[in-house]
Amino acid sequence: MWFQKISTVTCLLLSCSIQVKPVTATDKRAAVCFDTLGCFATEGPFGISLERPLVLPPERPEQIGTIFQLYTRDRFNHSINLPATHLDNLTAAWAQFQNKPTKILSHGFIDNPNVTPYQRNLKDELLAHGDYNVIIVDWSDGNSPPYTQATANTRVVGAQIGLLVDELIKNKAMSASDFHLIGHSLGAQISGYAGEQIPGLARISGIDPAGPYFENTDPVVRLDPTDAVFVDVIHSDAPPLGLLQLGLGIKQAVGHLDFYPNLGRDQPGCTRNPFTQIAQWGLVEGSIETLICNHMRAFHYYVESINTKCPFVGYPCNKEQDFTSGVCKVCPPEGCPYMGFHADKTKLNPGQRQNIYLTTNDQKPFCMYHLELTVKMSSENGQTEKGYITVDIVGDQGRTNEVRLNSRPINFEVGKNYLFSVPTASDLGKVHTLKISFYHVSSLLDIFQFGLRHRQIYIDEIEIFYQEKNKKIRFSLADFSIETDQSVIVFNQN
Repeated sequence: MWFQKISTVTCLLLSCSIQVKPVTATDKRAAVCFDTLGCFATEGPFGISLERPLVLPPERPEQIGTIFQLYTRDRFNHSINLPATHLDNLTAAWAQFQNKPTKILSHGFIDNPNVTPYQRNLKDELLAHGDYNVIIVDWSDGNSPPYTQATANTRVVGAQIGLLVDELIKNKAMSASDFHLIGHSLGAQISGYAGEQIPGLARISGIDPAGPYFENTDPVVRLDPTDAVFVDVIHSDAPPLGLLQLGLGIKQAVGHLDFYPNLGRDQPGCTRNPFTQIAQWGLVEGSIETLICNHMRAFHYYVESINTKCPFVGYPCNKEQDFTSGVCKVCPPEGCPYMGFHADKTKLNPGQRQNIYLTTNDQKPFCMYHLELTVKMSSENGQTEKGYITVDIVGDQGRTNEVRLNSRPINFEVGKNYLFSVPTASDLGKVHTLKISFYHVSSLLDIFQFGLRHRQIYIDEIEIFYQEKNKKIRFSLADFSIETDQSVIVFNQN
């Protein structure tokens, strides 16, 4: 049953109770071949290595039992199924298949699209967005433990998808540019294998691609930017930095755009408390979320991104330290990339690759809006004061309530500008009011030198940049003083 399957996550890299024999380079059978699918080597890049200590050949296609489930707006809830081993029936089985953009969805390890709702939820959002062919790839007979066998089987499933696309191009007047492959976990690696066989494939979206047995391997073994014209990837369960802990997702950048929400690990709101997860997601999903919440978050982000008005804006950064320190929280002239379904709106030069960082909310809706505040201190009055600044930003559709701009006390110096980021879970609409407060932090030395007098700061202007709307709003305080523990309310007259 599904719960027995998901309880095996903790033995991803082990064969558990199933005894298997590794294939070594000295074995006579260094590759297995399956008719039109080709041969699958168990040596070279796919041989034994530090990243792949146990090597198995893929199972026969009949054992994997891949089925292609076709959905359209006309058949929203009832699929037309086509076994991957009977593609010669494609013309008859899919007689109503129309020439239009086609999305091919692949699930991961121990998932079953007929039991869990994840792939169907993704399908529903896609069909609500556009008039697509949506094909769910059901390979649930080939994705059971041991994990090593499931990883081997992904190569066969990828080849089957490649053959399906080839048949659709031949028989349905399609072209490779009509196809977009979307895969979660091992499904992302499947999409990469398929892309290798489809010259000119438009796009692959990798949703937290599986890490174990793929991290730091040869590009031919894993998803990489050569697998499609555009490859976008979301990382949500990468291994923590400097720790020997298992992350189910891959950490290394493997696409043209690699998105690292919340640094690509430890997603907000993920908890091992089953009561919390079941209350939010229901029994089946809640049980899965309890075990692999971080790994599934990338999937939820992608599904939400399809039809939300909030664009999941991210910041291009060279490394995560640049993001955490705030030095790269600025959009280039062409705009910041969007994580998820609309990532293809990003303007990239040929061959360009970027790592993108952003933050999310801890519950649905996950997308956050981003306000950048520049506080311009007076150059005429005041002196350096140490403390915190808080703001409450009010728009015609909502407000932030009081938000502390600096997590630690800093020295506010005369004539300096300070940049802060304020994420908010809702669209504030047109911002019209700003409440700003200052809280001084005293030390014993301060008290000894200056006594207990009230401290104050002088601010000339606060500029708010609304990233999602690419709009600036200025609040002029005209060298106004704000005493510690006091607030000032200003209005935007524009």
